[in-house]
Amino acid sequence: MKKIISILAVVASATGLFAQTDPLVGFYTGKVINGFGYPFRESPDLCIEITRFGDKYQAKLTEKPLARADTYGFVKDLVATDGKLTFKDFGDRLKLSGEITAKGGVLKSKDRKGKDVIAEFKKTVIVSPTMGLQAPPNAIVLFDGTNTDQWEHVGGAKCCWEIKDGAMISRPQKVNGKRKDGTIFTKKKFGAVRMHLEFKIPAEYDKGEARGNSGVHFGPYEVQIIDSFGSEGNWWQCGAIYRIHAPKVNASLEPEAWQTYDIEYTPAKFMNGKMVAYPEITVYQNGVRIQYKEPVFHKTNVNNKTEPLLDELVPLGLQDHAHPVAFRNVWVVAQ
Repeated sequence: MKKIISILAVVASATGLFAQTDPLVGFYTGKVINGFGYPFRESPDLCIEITRFGDKYQAKLTEKPLARADTYGFVKDLVATDGKLTFKDFGDRLKLSGEITAKGGVLKSKDRKGKDVIAEFKKTVIVSPTMGLQAPPNAIVLFDGTNTDQWEHVGGAKCCWEIKDGAMISRPQKVNGKRKDGTIFTKKKFGAVRMHLEFKIPAEYDKGEARGNSGVHFGPYEVQIIDSFGSEGNWWQCGAIYRIHAPKVNASLEPEAWQTYDIEYTPAKFMNGKMVAYPEITVYQNGVRIQYKEPVFHKTNVNNKTEPLLDELVPLGLQDHAHPVAFRNVWVVAQ
């Protein structure tokens, strides 16, 4: 994106901007007081990402959110007691101990001389700098919160997705009482475009890692959407060009938080019926550039790794994968 700087999203204190099914899940940012030795002589910042799987929690200790950084500590199978998580010797070097509640907490350790070292954390909500970005005058608005007239299912069936609170929510089609893929595609086809959309992944803590699954399609090529909060950011996780390029940074927010994608798509180029340049995709997630002009070598469908279609115009799609992922403020500008 020419007008979006690859920086950390705006950080605000957790004052109810987003509703969370589990208030313990999310980012906790903090400072080290009194300092450690290496690596904290110059950078005292710390961040804890707390994720939930079933009735257990996992926590990752790192330097800051939405950035590729060292993992200072990782622990899983934590159990909440009275609305708090208890840590003991958290971190390979840091050995922090203490409690975290839905508002934050204090973890303590000792330096080599036995002096108390304190790390204070505060629950933090991150808001994408492109959240609510208005469509420019030359944009084609694909969803403004009122209707799904720009979308259809394969074969031209009317879009069956639910509209609620200004968002459209993914759901399967029902044909003769049987479930059918509910993925929707634009009625219009596009070449090179810049696309903005906002999405919300539901809190599906009981579904392991395969939760909040959806995707943004540019014809046969998919930019993955899935709950990847607290994960490593692999080739099948949120922000990946599915099965080809992993996101350079895991810029995912916690489930139930609204997130943004700002994507630039350049179609393949052909000459005399032969492809001379691969399609390219650039992705900003929550204001962070996670893909940059990445070539898309083949269709990303799991069962069909053939060469790209010999067509520069493709429909845009939003995937139904049996998870109620919500979308709003969807628009494109031809490039």
